[in-house]
This record gives sequence, C-alpha cells and structure tokens, in this order.
Amino acid sequence: MFKTPHFWNKRQWINYLLIPISWIWTRIAQWNEGHIKSESVSVPVICVGNLVMGGAGKTPTVIALVDLLKKMGHVPHILSRGYGAYIRNAIQVNPDKHNYLQVGDEPLLLAHAAPTWAGPDRVQSAKAAIANGATILVMDDGLQNPSLEKDLSFIVVDSIQGVGNGMVFPAGPLREPIEAGASRAHAMIVIGNDDSSFEFIDEQFVAKIKCLSKVSDKNKAIVAFAGIGYPEKFKHTLKENGYEIYQFVEFADHHPYTIHDMIKLVKLAEQYKATLLTTTKDWLRVPNHYRNKVESLPISLSFDEPERIQTFLTQIVGRGHPSKRCETVATTL
Repeated sequence: MFKTPHFWNKRQWINYLLIPISWIWTRIAQWNEGHIKSESVSVPVICVGNLVMGGAGKTPTVIALVDLLKKMGHVPHILSRGYGAYIRNAIQVNPDKHNYLQVGDEPLLLAHAAPTWAGPDRVQSAKAAIANGATILVMDDGLQNPSLEKDLSFIVVDSIQGVGNGMVFPAGPLREPIEAGASRAHAMIVIGNDDSSFEFIDEQFVAKIKCLSKVSDKNKAIVAFAGIGYPEKFKHTLKENGYEIYQFVEFADHHPYTIHDMIKLVKLAEQYKATLLTTTKDWLRVPNHYRNKVESLPISLSFDEPERIQTFLTQIVGRGHPSKRCETVATTL
C-alpha cells in the first residue's frame, strides 16, 4: 500500500535517477512471466486490466461489462485477486459475511453485481466459478498475469490520469512498458473525454462515470477523503457534480482506516460544519462504528456506444449460454 507520488505525473531529475530500478523491475517481471504456465478453462475469459499501478477504473468497468453480458444471455462470474486480503484459497465472496480484511474491498463491491471469487490463484478461482454455474468469467485485473488464458483483454485508461509520465515503476506509474501491455490487449476502454489521445491500441470504446446519488444537502461544505490509486479522479468527480470541497485528505491506496484516522476526519468535518464524504470502496474500510458519520458517493459506468461494445463482445465470446467451449467439453466427456 502506497501513496501515488506526484512525480509520476511529470518527468524531472528523480524520475531519471530511478530508471535503473525500472529496468530491473521490468526484467524481473519478464522473467517471472516467462516461467508461468498458462492454463485454459472451459468457458470464455475476459480480462479487464490496466497499464498503471492503480486508479484507472477497472472495478466500475467490470460491473458495466457484467451487466452487458447478462443482457446477452451469459451467466458471468467475476474473478478478483482480493488485494490485501489474507485468504489463500479461492472463496466466493459474501458481502453479508465477509469484510475487506478477509477478501479485499473491491470483491465486496463486485459481489453485488455477480458471483465473485477472490483468491491469489486465478485458475483455482476460475474452476470454482465454473463448477458453480459460470458460463463466462470476467477478471478484475490480471493483464500482467498469464496463469489463466484469456479470450479477450481490455486495457482501461482514465482520461484524467492517462499513463502519467509514461515511465515504468518506480520512475513512473506504469506496471510495464506501454508496448508490452498493448501487445496483450484486444481493445481499450477510455473513461472520460473521448478526445483523449491514446493511440497505442486501435480498437477503442469510450465510457463515462456517473454519480448515482448526491449527499443529503448539496449546498453543505464537503470534507472528502480517499485511499485509492488516483485520488485526483475522485476530487475531479466531486467538482464535476458541483460539490464545494473545503478539505480533501489523501491516503495510501487500500488504506485501512483506523480509529485515529476517523477521529481526525470527523473533527475536520465538524470544524467546517461539513459532510464527511468518501468513495464506496473507502467506506468499506471505515471502522463500523464510524460509518454513520461518513457518507459515500456511489458511481456507475456507462458506455457511450453500448451496442458497439456488445457487438464486439459477441464477435469474441459468442452470444448467450451455453458457450461453444462448454459444448465442446460436454461432447468429449
């Protein structure tokens, strides 16, 4: 868990000092990837990945794709690594039973959209999902992990964040060189402005983030906080929707909020007579007895051309249940 450094958005002397470490990082990643055996499963697999360390918008994209797949007649299940969770084996996420320490914060959100499996072993999670009725799998992240063979891979890019300074970690926010990531992807989903220039993948779809609800009194001052990959995006969303931000407090990505954190935040909100506001993902990491003092801002993602991306999905993974691969497996048994 770390806080996004500001020098990831530009190039200055510190970036160039870190290039040797970036080179080592890239070589280690390539070596690891070359020693992972890829395994296929009996249903189509869609991967929703990104090039940067975090904050691109994969989670709302996964939910939007799952909704489309349901309309197409599929029975989608979601696979998530469960970042920061202490689970070691594949587990089906139950929001009424599990907390973010057990399964991770993102799986708790995803489980409201479709059956969600969390665990570090993607192949194990995939097989468990198929055994429980999945006809298609949607991976939240995993573009850089070849263990599970993918039929379709999307790269998600946020138009505000972009690819930062275009340099590889730790000199920049990239997990790998742009060319390497782009070579694995079939298409890109750009969240935000459709006039953004990301030309490393030809097939592109545009999507927008929308707020589903507003705080009880929009005219009140807002004290906002976020521990996500790119907090600036949350701040931008608030401003776009007319909120007046008196204070914006940033935490590290996936930060586990403590009693001490909440005491300070509540006092800050009281100082400004403000509404204390955060993301739905952050709200899940707020201690239970402070949740009634914090409001969350739920969002959704919608595609500018839903029919076009639905046609694209049909071309790659087919239409409805059962999948062709399921039929093939059944024939051979």
